[in-house]
Amino acid sequence: MNKSGSGTITAHRKVGQSTTLNRKYVQRPGSKDSREKVMEEYRAEQLAKRQARAAEINRRNAERLAGKQRAPRVVAAVRVQKAAPAPAANKPSASELKEAAIKKALKTVEEPTEEKTLKTSPKFGLGRIILALGCATVSILAIAYLVNINMPEFSLRVAAMQSGIDPTYPNYVPAGYSQNGVSAEGEKISMTFRHHSGNTFTLSEEKSSWDSTTLLNNYIKPEFKENYSTIREHGLTVYITPSAAAWVNGGIAYKLTFDENSLTKNQIISLATSL
Repeated sequence: MNKSGSGTITAHRKVGQSTTLNRKYVQRPGSKDSREKVMEEYRAEQLAKRQARAAEINRRNAERLAGKQRAPRVVAAVRVQKAAPAPAANKPSASELKEAAIKKALKTVEEPTEEKTLKTSPKFGLGRIILALGCATVSILAIAYLVNINMPEFSLRVAAMQSGIDPTYPNYVPAGYSQNGVSAEGEKISMTFRHHSGNTFTLSEEKSSWDSTTLLNNYIKPEFKENYSTIREHGLTVYITPSAAAWVNGGIAYKLTFDENSLTKNQIISLATSL
């Protein structure tokens, strides 16, 4: 209220919180029971909202707590399982351990596993066969080589036993010739050599008490007539014709026959001095 005068007096009214109910719950004036019913519905709705919010908060808190505690619980469970002592078992005696080890070893040796058999079979079937064939081939070649080298000497030894004399194999054989056979007849041994072109020569050795002069008178002149030449080399006297030659040395008479003019005088002398 304002009054005119020496001053102005202003009256202030304190504003308080409104006690007016929510419009949705405000109804026309009616009976007292209707108003109480509206208030109860409002309070029940507010209580339901608070309970719903509290339940949601509790659910979220429970989920966070469960997430934090899940891993430690699992670890703790594992620790408990590891820490749990194994049930005590009766320890076997020394004799039982020994018997079990023997049985295991025998089973491993006598009954190989299928996997080991499958792994080792291809190695045995292929590698071992190739190795065996290779070794056999090398052995055959080595034997053939040794036989080829030693065959002349071996054949000569056999002939020596048959004839009873000690023959000598020449250290020199003309190029292109190789031994083609050895034969024995009485106290005489004959060795035949063949050239790859087909020419041959035969060297015979026979016990004899002749010297070069006796050989000349008793064999060369009657057989060769005057158709021979005489060459002396390294203490030997060699009588040569176009298809034969003869000489004596150390109680052995050597006679050489060959295809006409197939051997030179130098080849004949080299052969004679190599015995």
